[in-house]
Amino acid sequence: MCASVERLPGVISADLNFASATLLVSYGPSADVAADVIRTVRATGHGISSLDEDGVPTEEAARSWLDRNLAEVATVGSGVGASVGALLGWLGAPNELVIGAFAIAIVCGGLLVWRRALVSLKAHILDMNVLMSVAVFGAAALGEWGEGATVFFLYALGGLLESRSLERTRRSIRDLMDLAPPLARVHTESGWVEMAAERVAVGDVLSVRPGERVPLDGDVTTGVSAVDESPITGESTPVDKAPGDHVFAGSLNTSTVLEIVATSTTADSMLSRVVYLVEEAQASRAPAQSFVERFSVVYTPVVLGLAALVAVVPSGVVLLSGGDGATAAEWVRRALVVLVVSCPCALVISTPVSIVCGITRASRDGVLVKGGAFLESAGKVRAVAFDKTGTLTLGRPALSQVVVFGERDETDVLAVAAALEAHSNHPVARAVVAEAARRELAFPEAEGLVESHGRGVRGLVDGVVHELSSPSHAADIAEMTEHAQAAITELESSGATVLVLVTEGRIEALLGVEDEVRPDVARSLAALRAGGVEHTVMLTGDNERVAASVAARSGVTGFLARLLPEAKTEAVRELKRRYGVVAMVGDGVNDAPALSAADIGIAMGAAGTDIALETADVALMRDDLLALAGFFALGRRTMGTIRANIAFSVAVKVVFLLLALTGHATLWMAVFADTGVSLLVILNGMRLLRART
Repeated sequence: MCASVERLPGVISADLNFASATLLVSYGPSADVAADVIRTVRATGHGISSLDEDGVPTEEAARSWLDRNLAEVATVGSGVGASVGALLGWLGAPNELVIGAFAIAIVCGGLLVWRRALVSLKAHILDMNVLMSVAVFGAAALGEWGEGATVFFLYALGGLLESRSLERTRRSIRDLMDLAPPLARVHTESGWVEMAAERVAVGDVLSVRPGERVPLDGDVTTGVSAVDESPITGESTPVDKAPGDHVFAGSLNTSTVLEIVATSTTADSMLSRVVYLVEEAQASRAPAQSFVERFSVVYTPVVLGLAALVAVVPSGVVLLSGGDGATAAEWVRRALVVLVVSCPCALVISTPVSIVCGITRASRDGVLVKGGAFLESAGKVRAVAFDKTGTLTLGRPALSQVVVFGERDETDVLAVAAALEAHSNHPVARAVVAEAARRELAFPEAEGLVESHGRGVRGLVDGVVHELSSPSHAADIAEMTEHAQAAITELESSGATVLVLVTEGRIEALLGVEDEVRPDVARSLAALRAGGVEHTVMLTGDNERVAASVAARSGVTGFLARLLPEAKTEAVRELKRRYGVVAMVGDGVNDAPALSAADIGIAMGAAGTDIALETADVALMRDDLLALAGFFALGRRTMGTIRANIAFSVAVKVVFLLLALTGHATLWMAVFADTGVSLLVILNGMRLLRART
């Protein structure tokens, strides 16, 4: 049940993006064939696209029929041989015929085990296959041919059942890729033509009819329709799309024809990036998984030593004291049972199957997790830090007021501010530029722009030096009059973020920008507290009055204001010292240091930004904070499942080890128990795939 290749040094762990190949190695029909597949995958750079229609790598599909069906052949052959041998023994047939039938069963069942055992020994690893081979050969040497045949049959049957049980998880990534249609309807000079989606270039115009899936990421140019984006973002209800809106490959058009201009190729689509990240996460190792695997590497030689002591010491004492050979042989048989009972198959498989299923469930819920370590940490989070703009608020701030102190009028002031902010991606800057565009203002190109995070931007507009900054920084570079301070206080008290336009050392105007708190924030934070999160805090560069206004409306338990990026990072570190495991939620653009400092960096709205996918450890594919509580709950469920699997596996091992030492357990009973535990562990882990309502 536990393939040796899974733990070959530098083979699996170095290839983080080939989870399907990993699962093939762990549970596939042939260890050396699987190793060849991995070598081919590593050499060619193939990923999930190299899976055939049965969900296995195409290199494996090209092998001989026997290679591809070895598990079935081993199970059927050993089963038939063992059954015929038992029948012949019951009918009183000659002993040679009975042994011959059992020998055939052992050879057929060993087709799978011996090849894996050979790979393990070459890699200097002692695993289940090695122990099973020793046990069966020992049984045959003691004349227990029937028991040896039964052992191999049960082992082959268990491996086949495990492989079929894991098929659902193994196919999960391929099912995602199947969402993107292979053909696209493209507008050409000769009209609409269907072509392979891989041939579509950025800028081509596509037509998607009702009931069809979108082949590539793109922007709607014609038509209004409801689009089901649940495979990508986890959004349960279709989203209305109109000209100018973005759609993702794999989403389903439900109502009317849409014309879309492609903004990505198939390799660069959001769906492809999601699949890649899920593959990468599933093949990575969580701390609990790494611990179990390190434990099993040490544990197996210890078991071999224990079995050798059980076989040699009591039987030696019996023979030296003049006892009969049958008693000595009984201790050897008990030692063989100890070998089989002590194999850590269920223990080793308990963690990876739970991690893989947990990551798959998270991706279906619209949460991308970049590794099992972050899923494991999610269940331990005790404090969550939030960025303000775009996280607790909608991230669509609008310019609400302009207060002018100098000789310029409001239109001139806004034009200068827009010129300074034209190249910034910050939401507040975009609000200024958007208002200028709404008023159809023409503004010149600013020269010599210098942007300082947390302070502002300075540049030359029409030959004059202007600086658009925060009030605190403006007080350092210009005289802050009582009139200006009173106006700033009034704007901030209303919850607005204030930008101060400083021209050649004097304050010329104030711009008030307001952002609306997300409607689901209070419910989301309540769900976090109900799930065990002790503290929620907002970290923002805004002043105390704006921060207090947003904090009161959102329901966070605390806030820290006027923080530069480095101060946010230090605030996260302080939270870690006070509460332990901390998550930081931001937009993945402006809060990279704080996201990196947290145990889990979570990016909001990853479907809208490539940077979020690269920056954070976890990415919410849609702007929905409610998904946070579900993700943390999934982390707790995953760790609870892992602990239950490990405890159950160890308990069964202890019970049967005692039975083996006292002579009450046989080889076939030990294999049956091990197979049953492994299947229960897999099925328990697969419960994580179910959605929680």
